[in-house]
Amino acid sequence: MNKKKKKVVAYCRVSTLEQKKNGYGIDIQIRDATLCAQRHNELVEKFYIDEGESGVKTERKELKKLMRDCKAWRIGIIILPSLDRLSREVRIAENLFHEFKRLQIKILIADMPQYNGERKDILLRQILQAVAEENRREIIERLLKGRQERVRRGLFPGGNLPYGYTRGNKTTVVIDMQESEIIRDIFDLDTQGMTGEAIAKNLNERGYTRRNGKPWIQPQVCRILNRASLYRQGIIGYGSIKGEQSNLILQTKKVE
Repeated sequence: MNKKKKKVVAYCRVSTLEQKKNGYGIDIQIRDATLCAQRHNELVEKFYIDEGESGVKTERKELKKLMRDCKAWRIGIIILPSLDRLSREVRIAENLFHEFKRLQIKILIADMPQYNGERKDILLRQILQAVAEENRREIIERLLKGRQERVRRGLFPGGNLPYGYTRGNKTTVVIDMQESEIIRDIFDLDTQGMTGEAIAKNLNERGYTRRNGKPWIQPQVCRILNRASLYRQGIIGYGSIKGEQSNLILQTKKVE
């Protein structure tokens, strides 16, 4: 075992949804972890911070770095600003806690100030993890139902708008005139029998770029062609749920 002085570190995480809702942000987590360290007469030497990462993923960049440093015996204490920052899934969290115990790493949890890894603390930890996991499932279910209802009303479910559309204001979606012309060109070239790769090359040679300024590629062309029902009929799909809005029609020429 490495006899060098081991570091006191903290792990923070915020999901994409939490970023959008401006909830338990990284700045607050850093503050809570720092205060937790001070209560134990410790100083956080390094923060491992995963932003826009779901708590049910194990392949998180900073978490992997943390585990690599743990296995190299560089870390003595890990501070969590809250229990669910490690994971919102019991299985994943418990596997990580098991590994920390194996590596003789002490865990401090800011919102569980009495936690010291004893049996009663482990039981409470597991109960809280189970509650967090169930809360996550309820949130996902509400989001799913909300998106499905939006589609039934003829609205996009959320996220980035498909190519060809832009936001008129906070509540309306309108046709992007410049992008819609490129879409019509794509469908016209498709009716001429050109492949997706050939269409992308044609667009690039004419100086057209995608929304992000990058050149057209075959998968992006195919993605537009696969949305023919949206562009020709204004049909919005989300899984098996369908909705329709006539003012979304861009491509009225039927593809033979």
